Amino acid sequence: MKNKSLKLIPILLILSLLLVACGQAEKEATNQNQMQYIGVEDLKTSIESGADEYIILDVRKVEDYNASHIVGAYTADQDAANKGGDDATGIANLKKTLQEVTGSEVGNAEDKYALVCYSGKSYAQKATDLMIEMGISKDQIYTVEGGMKAWEEGGDAYKGLLE
Repeated sequence: MKNKSLKLIPILLILSLLLVACGQAEKEATNQNQMQYIGVEDLKTSIESGADEYIILDVRKVEDYNASHIVGAYTADQDAANKGGDDATGIANLKKTLQEVTGSEVGNAEDKYALVCYSGKSYAQKATDLMIEMGISKDQIYTVEGGMKAWEEGGDAYKGLLE
């Protein structure tokens, strides 16, 4: 009986460690702010109507922005923050762009932002997290669903709105 109990101890220890590790991974995954989305169709309609409903922030690498971007978009490169964990550079890029566009490093309470990245995932997530950290309400921040990939796949009507 004692032998069986001793054999169970390493198994219980391993299971405990696995549970702790899984709990930690889940906790880290929830540290990201939930994104809200705008479809490419809705953004296209907004641009074509001239409503200026959204300030479009292209958070891809500046080189990719320079190669092609949605008409009226501003660059706010998040590559250093997303790939290298350099949040200070990511925040500096956002503040610089917001200052240029709105006159304030944190924008204005009535502004809505449409974030464009490669596929509507990691770069937009990083920008969302940093903007919220800067004090911008999550209710003001929208990610373009599918990013530039979805925009370019939308056909000629979408490609016609690229600069």
